[in-house]
Amino acid sequence: MTAPNASVESPASPRRRPWKWLLALPVALVGGVWWFTEPLTDHPTAPPATPTEAIAVPPVVAKLAEGPVAWPEGRLEGDGAKKILLASMVRSVEALEKVEGYTATLRKTERMAGRLGPEQTLVMKVRNRPFAIYLKFLSPKAGKEVVYAEGHHDNKLIAHNGDWTRRIVPRLAVPVDSPLALADSRHPVTEAGLVALARKLLSYRELDIGDGEATTVMDRTVTAEGRALLRSVHTHTNPNARRPFARVEVLYDPATQYPIQITSYDWPATGHDGDLDLAEKFAYDDLKLNAPLTPADFDPANPDYAFMRF
Repeated sequence: MTAPNASVESPASPRRRPWKWLLALPVALVGGVWWFTEPLTDHPTAPPATPTEAIAVPPVVAKLAEGPVAWPEGRLEGDGAKKILLASMVRSVEALEKVEGYTATLRKTERMAGRLGPEQTLVMKVRNRPFAIYLKFLSPKAGKEVVYAEGHHDNKLIAHNGDWTRRIVPRLAVPVDSPLALADSRHPVTEAGLVALARKLLSYRELDIGDGEATTVMDRTVTAEGRALLRSVHTHTNPNARRPFARVEVLYDPATQYPIQITSYDWPATGHDGDLDLAEKFAYDDLKLNAPLTPADFDPANPDYAFMRF
């Protein structure tokens, strides 16, 4: 009897199946990409609860806030500065909350995990009620876009990168407070914009009243570009939970007294000697109040945006 030919493979030999795995890998990759890519179809959702705390304003400050607040021509420090500035912030919050929406160029620098990042420049559109925001990065991550609108897409932000990774996953939807959403920022996108900034400053100015360890200075300054602005500088003696920064400088538009730039410095470490470390800086340029914005400005399906698949 002739011995079986050892070189002849049986039909069940696994050596005939590698091509099946090669075909399966692209299919699995495509399936994974579609799984992670957020559909552009909207998911209307109840907007998140955003309680607003009432600010305790002393009667003398409330009286000041009834009319235009006169910014001092020169340097003013102490309790007088605290009262005038609190009155100014009361009026600014009331006025900004009446603005339907606006556009601006945002410049921001933030220290993350102890390391100061590069300045980022973004185009922004904001609708105050219901809150919605669109951001497009100009630098350093040019092309990246972020959009968030209360009551839409399960109250998640939708974003895409501007680099090659966008060809793999065109867009993602993540909760605003998720680690991925906060990978490049100290604050969720829901805290962006002038109203949130003004209300935060108002709460701090209320704390300043009666706080002997809080130093407030009001004056005026001129930027390197020659623009005249109003300014307040705030320094604190001892760190505590209510005072996240040791020193804060705020610049205001002289026509409206709206805050348009804030620079904050971290508390120094024990034994630190020298200048304070910059914690974060936010500046709003080219501000256009009550800009003609529509729901399409906050819709990732907007054909003028780049949320669509390549």
